[in-house]
Amino acid sequence: MRGVSYSNGNVGACACGQTAVDSCHRCGTMVCDTHARLLPDAPEGISADALSRFEIAIRAGGPYCENCRADIGSVALAKATNAPRAQLPEHWLDRAIALNGDQTRSNLEKLEDADLPATLTAKDVAAEFLRRIGQQPSERVPISPPSFMRTPEFVAGWSVDCRRTQYTAAGGPQARYPLPCLISTEGELLGPVLEEGDRHGQTWWIVPESDIELSRLVKGVAQLLLLSAFAPPPQNA
Repeated sequence: MRGVSYSNGNVGACACGQTAVDSCHRCGTMVCDTHARLLPDAPEGISADALSRFEIAIRAGGPYCENCRADIGSVALAKATNAPRAQLPEHWLDRAIALNGDQTRSNLEKLEDADLPATLTAKDVAAEFLRRIGQQPSERVPISPPSFMRTPEFVAGWSVDCRRTQYTAAGGPQARYPLPCLISTEGELLGPVLEEGDRHGQTWWIVPESDIELSRLVKGVAQLLLLSAFAPPPQNA
């Protein structure tokens, strides 16, 4: 039975037992003030564009019950996920750059659409990055330990997140942190070694290919190239 309107605006009882303030404009279910505002959770693993459309849809109009908001959101999601995707460039690095700013693909779709060549190596990625970069190296890392009579030698390059190895920081919470990697101006990938106690090493050395996650390296290089486009041009010495 539909609720009876009272002079204070109440129209009956919500399913939770609280006094209803209105009925769902879609199915007529009585809703209290809390359930008239309750929003369903967004599904996981969707694209940024799909998430935006879902959140706009479930907040529009009303009042609606949670089930109807979920149905409205599902319709918006279906439209977003069925919409055509933008064409991607053929070259694997141009494709990674395009995917970096793509809002219509989920993380899983981006991983699948990256389509890296089976023969691609970390050295190939570093070489292509160096061919394209138009900025001066941004970081220096020590490759030899200091001594009483000698200062350490340094190598210049660009930092990128691509290593599988992690370490535990000294003196802080027992959290695990990924070890960084540096693409040197010579095209080598260098990283700090793990010393006794599983701590961040003081000197850097060549990272073995097996310690590099190729998809992360390509994504990191794409982000570096995107950032370099917004950085000021290098100053002539």
